[in-house]
Amino acid sequence: MARTGTERRGARNPLRWIARELMSIRLTVWLLIVMWFLMVIGSIFPQGYGAETYIGSWGEEKYQLFNRFGLLDLFHSPLFQVLGGILLLNLVFCSVLRWAGRRGGALARPPAGAREVALTGGTESARKVLASRGYKVLSESGETLTARKGPWPEGVSLLYHLGMGVAIVGFFLSAVFAFEGDITLYPDEPVRVPTVSADTWLHRHTHAEGDTLIPEDRYVELTLKEFITHWELYRNDDNPDGKYYPRDWMSDLTVVDDDGNSFEKMVEVNRPLRVSGLTFYQMAYEQEFDVVVSLEGEEVERVRANAYVPFALESVGGMFFPGTLRVGTLYEKYRETVPVVPHVTISWQPPEEPVEEDTLAVAEADSAAATEHDGGHGSGAERVDLGVLSAEEPLEHEGYVLTLENPYEGSVLSYRHDPGVTPLYIAITAFILGLVIRTYWPSYRVQVWAQESGRGRLTFRATGMLGEPEAIEDELVRELEGGTN
Repeated sequence: MARTGTERRGARNPLRWIARELMSIRLTVWLLIVMWFLMVIGSIFPQGYGAETYIGSWGEEKYQLFNRFGLLDLFHSPLFQVLGGILLLNLVFCSVLRWAGRRGGALARPPAGAREVALTGGTESARKVLASRGYKVLSESGETLTARKGPWPEGVSLLYHLGMGVAIVGFFLSAVFAFEGDITLYPDEPVRVPTVSADTWLHRHTHAEGDTLIPEDRYVELTLKEFITHWELYRNDDNPDGKYYPRDWMSDLTVVDDDGNSFEKMVEVNRPLRVSGLTFYQMAYEQEFDVVVSLEGEEVERVRANAYVPFALESVGGMFFPGTLRVGTLYEKYRETVPVVPHVTISWQPPEEPVEEDTLAVAEADSAAATEHDGGHGSGAERVDLGVLSAEEPLEHEGYVLTLENPYEGSVLSYRHDPGVTPLYIAITAFILGLVIRTYWPSYRVQVWAQESGRGRLTFRATGMLGEPEAIEDELVRELEGGTN
């Protein structure tokens, strides 16, 4: 089959063919469709977790199958990165080369749909009218005049393309350099966090396998001086004693950066710590306390417990289920701020009754289902709410006295190193700026052709969502025709 002229020219000059394809809107559409399809797959299969997590959820066989096809790390795969690179080149060529080819822009002859106007004064009278209405003359050649009012529309489109291009650059930076983790801090116990990671794409492709050594000068050190929690107490008729709600929690830190500089920083929700390329966020907290069991005034058992973690007391039997440990500062409307008396709500599940051998098989089957439903702590009897275990008011249960002592809080911080975040902010800003300009600052472009008969032709193009092109065009035509009288 004979080749077309375009194909023959492309075969003679492959660089020209590549440039022409990179300028194609068709390429943009296909790239976005393929990337959208991969993003849909990425939303179906959880991305970026460790092998243990996948195997625990799906089993070894399914994990190996999905991992073999690269379905568990699509956004860092070579395919996705190549598609992103081609899209970036496509944006550059469309933004720069196409704009450069249109800079002339003015048509020598009016198109078929140009509007006819009375223009006996020629382009001179048209120029005066347009100038009086705030238009800037872009070009004037013979009997043809081009003017614009408002922002440069191609520049707004270029701003959109810039935002998309910078976002893609940020995506590559995140794919190559980003890593994250979390740490738990306890008072006066320093924790060192590396500012680089062996888990990044860059490290995996520039270091030998198994080389995870981090230089000593690439660490920051965080020491928790105090973990501060604030609570609010709300009372109503149904609950006169009130209910506690967390108001804020903060970590008072001493920070040493990777250059050895030390400073103090208070980290709280939505107020992160940024140091040596890492960003630390207040994520959660760890709470511990001692449960002391006494009988007739003598201590018989002491257990270290954690909030929300079930524990057992051998002297009492059964399982105990604590809630959140309330400790810190209490804020209540119209009342003074006071320290919170450390306390925790607690419930108890009695031990299971002995099961006879002839009913053991049935009991085991029922117990397995109940254990799964109950979070792995056995079925047993129904839980009984014991009330509040407080540092000031002991709790009596089954003839024993339970007391809360030594409340202790730690701070859980998540951290992330991601140089792609800044380009993303720039991209979003550029996109929003372009959207605002396109919406609230319309642009109008006028081209006038004068004819010897005292008539003329006019084309009017408007961009912008809030413009009124029809009304403005009619007003402009009336003024142009009025200027010829």
